[in-house]
Amino acid sequence: MSTFTISRLSALFLFTSLFMLAQDSRGTVAGQVTDQQDSAILGARVMIRNVETGIDTVLTTNQHGSYAAPLLIPGSYQIYVEHQGFKKFMRRGITVSVNDNLQIDVKLELGDVAQTIDVTDSAPLVESSNATLGILIGTKELTEMPIAHGNPYALIALAPGTTFEGDPKLNRPYEPTHIVDYSMSGSASGTTDITLDGVSNTSKGSNGKVAAGYVPPVDAIGEVRVETSSFDARTGQSSGGLVNISLRSGTNKLHGSGTYTKMKPQWMANDFFANRANIGRGDFEYDRWSGALSGPIFISKVYNGRNKTFFMWAYEALSDSRPRSGATLTVPNADMRKGDFSELTKIAANYQIYNPFTRRRVDNSTIRYQQDPFPGNLIPPSLINPVSSKVQTYFPLPINVGTTSDHRNNFPKPTSPELADYFTHTVRVDHNLSARNRIFIRGNMYERDTRRNDYFENQATGLREAYSPRGASFDEVLAISPTLVLNLRYGYTRFTRRTTPLHGLNFDLTSLGFPKSFASLISPDQSEFPVFNINGYFTTNNAGEARFMDTHSVVVAFNKLRGNHNVDFGLEARAYRQNRYNGNTTRSGSFIFDTTWTKGPMDNAVASPLDQGFAAFLLGLHAATSFIARNGDLAEQSTLWAGYVQDNWRVKRNLTLTIGLRYEIEGPLTERYNRSVRDFDFNTSLPIEKEAQAAYAASYAANPTKELLPSQFNVRGGLVFAGVNGQPRELWARDKNNLMPRIGLAYTFLKQTVFRAGYGMYFSGLGLRRTDVLQNGYERNTSLIPSRDTGLSFVGTLSNPFPDGILDSVGNRGGLMTDVGNSITFFTPAAKASYNQRWQASLQRQLGRTTMVEAAYVGNRATKLEVARDLNVVGNDLLSRSPFFDVERVNYLGANVANPFVRLAGVNGGLGNNNTITRETLLKPFPQFAAVNTSNVKGYAWYHSLQLRASRRFSTGLGLNGSYTWAKNMEAVGYLNPGDAMPYESLAGADRRHV
Repeated sequence: MSTFTISRLSALFLFTSLFMLAQDSRGTVAGQVTDQQDSAILGARVMIRNVETGIDTVLTTNQHGSYAAPLLIPGSYQIYVEHQGFKKFMRRGITVSVNDNLQIDVKLELGDVAQTIDVTDSAPLVESSNATLGILIGTKELTEMPIAHGNPYALIALAPGTTFEGDPKLNRPYEPTHIVDYSMSGSASGTTDITLDGVSNTSKGSNGKVAAGYVPPVDAIGEVRVETSSFDARTGQSSGGLVNISLRSGTNKLHGSGTYTKMKPQWMANDFFANRANIGRGDFEYDRWSGALSGPIFISKVYNGRNKTFFMWAYEALSDSRPRSGATLTVPNADMRKGDFSELTKIAANYQIYNPFTRRRVDNSTIRYQQDPFPGNLIPPSLINPVSSKVQTYFPLPINVGTTSDHRNNFPKPTSPELADYFTHTVRVDHNLSARNRIFIRGNMYERDTRRNDYFENQATGLREAYSPRGASFDEVLAISPTLVLNLRYGYTRFTRRTTPLHGLNFDLTSLGFPKSFASLISPDQSEFPVFNINGYFTTNNAGEARFMDTHSVVVAFNKLRGNHNVDFGLEARAYRQNRYNGNTTRSGSFIFDTTWTKGPMDNAVASPLDQGFAAFLLGLHAATSFIARNGDLAEQSTLWAGYVQDNWRVKRNLTLTIGLRYEIEGPLTERYNRSVRDFDFNTSLPIEKEAQAAYAASYAANPTKELLPSQFNVRGGLVFAGVNGQPRELWARDKNNLMPRIGLAYTFLKQTVFRAGYGMYFSGLGLRRTDVLQNGYERNTSLIPSRDTGLSFVGTLSNPFPDGILDSVGNRGGLMTDVGNSITFFTPAAKASYNQRWQASLQRQLGRTTMVEAAYVGNRATKLEVARDLNVVGNDLLSRSPFFDVERVNYLGANVANPFVRLAGVNGGLGNNNTITRETLLKPFPQFAAVNTSNVKGYAWYHSLQLRASRRFSTGLGLNGSYTWAKNMEAVGYLNPGDAMPYESLAGADRRHV
């Protein structure tokens, strides 16, 4: 060994005073060598040979006769044992799979070492060395089962206790969040860790879920082990399960394969929703091809890699056009576009549209308004907004008369296609440096380009998605001594995602009739066809972002054999990073049209079934929820340091205990330039407090709110930013108490019958994989103010939506006044990671040589689940206790009172512009904000199940597997009333009674 290598190992050994390792993609063969009287044999030579590569692992038994060969690449092995005075022992047919821990005991017979006892036997089907539950998916299942689109993660569903929570139609290998959205034995879906060749293979998904960083083609995969209940202390960053993928290694034989798949519409059944709408099969194309090549690296007369250097390469491509995100929309017919809704009033009187320009107060009322109907349900052409006239030219006419008397669902597009082009490459090279030292490197990538949601086939609709993941890993195994093995690993995954409008980029807003004063406020390279959301009809395209997500993983792991104890310990560090450039269509405006201004005759009347939203669009009167966005960019990161130690103790030949302890400490989320909210100051008075108090006191006598005296009216509380005024850069305090005990038992109490039991704790992540930074102030919306007096007059319309201009981002300069008048969100400063406690008790029985049956009880309890909460709500004591609709209480809380915040400096939206607000707003603890959102950890969930499994293997290499799960999954993760103290209990979304 070189001096450099010795120095490197010494430094690493000192560095790992805390120990941890990610779950391994290889297996272990261990056992005991004895004589015929069961006495241990010291110094026996054990050689374990990989049949396909010819690589040998050579060991010597210790004083207990024990040996252990960890980190063996999955494959077929032979074991040779010899010692002076005994016949040589050889056993064939040993198959090592992902994360296997095979116990191969050997009895040597007295005799000449030149004599050989040759045993051919397959490994037992029962698992007698640990308590982990799950299944192994081998090469045959991966390559020979009809897996849709070659997506290997579809086979996770074969494991008992799993339920799929994603969209079943989004099942192609380039849909990385949906295809791994599984719940495992009661855990929250999308929280299972995924590894590839022993290093992290995850990326940030949506809604706090994990995405697959890379999906290798099935021709590149050796095995997949799905562990639904892992009691191994090496498992981390998971709610209790693990998906562990091992890529194929090349062998001494050259292997190649190629496939081609073609599908045509006439070979397929029609979509259910298309049949329902009497629409024929959509036209589509589907071509998928793949190829793989593996073997020794051989260069004639230069290098012969047999028994030493191997390669594996796999390629897959897919060109697909198929229905996705199909929709049945409602579009206005030719008469409605002209303002003629007279046909609808012939159906029922509740289709009447009311004229907002006739709005007036009801006599002697402070809260009610009324307005007159449009005669004949006709909007005069003079009232139709010119911008609306031009915008609706982008809305197509109906395809048919619809499915209802009022012509709803008249634009069915259930077969609207998604066009996709995809290809992927995977390469792995294994090299045997010596009998004690071996390495491998792996590289992978894919490209995806899809186009979808193009319902109108113009600038108003259509989305493009471009994904470009990249990944690589390095792995080295070094036998420091016959009983101490070191494994070094590094993994890198980069997931790149870009979404853009398909047609609407670089759009000239003045072509729709918007004034130049508005269009000039938007950079030409950010100008897009705006978002139009019309109640009862449709929403035009809203898309645009670029994400660059990186996951780094460094692993240092040791395996030490000491007596009957096989001890694993090590260290892993991970870094999760994301750069996001947010550029969605709302940068050009999000115009929402509801029934606020066109229902009647009273303002609290029930809305019509359909037409009032489009009437508001024609009049150019948007809702107060409309806005234009100034988006922020971010560069965020969280880290993880974790350590574990685990003792695999073979107490007796028929009893094995695994006792482990894992510790994780996760670095809180940070933003490179501190562009994030951190906390909320509950007590400091805002600069506008005295003015607001004076205004409230002046109006109190005319319309008093008895629950809130003028002396009790305060304006306190605001956002606190990272890195400002002594605040830390980290967005919450570290959670340092994440100790996770793991224990498992495997007891063979009858021949080929094993009782197994286990218990473990698993902490969920708190950092980047869960959430993003909060950018109030850096991202800033300007609300469209249609009226300052509840519709008695109108300020902003489509003809001039922002008469006061657009608010620019101010970062953290606004301090506590940031986003006053809007909804805000902040982090819980003392965040706590949720955790799962999982346990199981099971029996496995092997029947004959080919069949195994298993029955297991599995339970799970999740604690400290995160629950979203709005702190800015009136207490339950102010709500009605009547079992019936309480008109008096609703009118009291909804009554309009003088707005003490109107036209105060720094107050945004309707709060800063409207002359009145509701009494309920005044009674909120922070009346200056629409909502004060955060989260707590009061949620919980529980799960109980009976899981049955049976497997049968045949001499032809085929296998048969079946499973059944009877379970109940409950949760408490939401509040029935906003002011409740605890969340309410209900069936979990992942509850499946029979699977």
